[in-house]
Amino acid sequence: MGLLTEFSELFLPRRCAGCGRENVSLCTACLHLLGGIPRAMEPRYGTIPVVGIAEYTSHLSHMVVNFKDNGRRDILDPLALGLARSITAALEMTHCSSGPVLVIPAPSSQRARRRRGGSHTAALARRAAALAPELSLQVADVLRSHRRRDQVGLGARAREENAWGTQLIDAGQVNALGRTAIAEAHISILVDDFATTGATLAESARILASVQIRPAIAAVIGLGRGGTRFVSPFTV
Repeated sequence: MGLLTEFSELFLPRRCAGCGRENVSLCTACLHLLGGIPRAMEPRYGTIPVVGIAEYTSHLSHMVVNFKDNGRRDILDPLALGLARSITAALEMTHCSSGPVLVIPAPSSQRARRRRGGSHTAALARRAAALAPELSLQVADVLRSHRRRDQVGLGARAREENAWGTQLIDAGQVNALGRTAIAEAHISILVDDFATTGATLAESARILASVQIRPAIAAVIGLGRGGTRFVSPFTV
């Protein structure tokens, strides 16, 4: 399969996953989007603050869609590095400087997992953990999603209604993780690619409470402005 991909690129050159520029995985301008100053927001729904390193833009959206739906694994590292920067900033914001950190990726439906060959948020979280070993991140892929409408294009209230009751706990993954790992984690963090109103993250936090996991904060790559209030930017 790799040989076939290389052969096809002789005739169909790889384009920037963000803007479509030819012959590069990510151009300088799109890479720059992943290097922004982290900032936190209070989401419209839920009580968990959210940290991100970029404002939601069409180019950033294209990167994530190309990664999760179009097989662009060549941009895994840049996206994961961006997520690792958000996680680092989130830990700084919560004054957690050491000890194991439980990282819970946003859920994907079984259908999406089959189509994509796994959860794209879990893949990003695991790579972020590998790229930042000093953070002692333990990825706990324990959430699953029921089928629902896509959140894209929905208003704030519709997003909340669309997210309600759409997630569940994978008991097998919780058992594999172990109660000791949950108890010993100094902090739990939710991670996702984007956050707009915080409705999906709020639903994740609600479901996780049923197994005594209570995330203190969320880390994402891109932040939208879906009725949220931004806190002052900070550097890490």
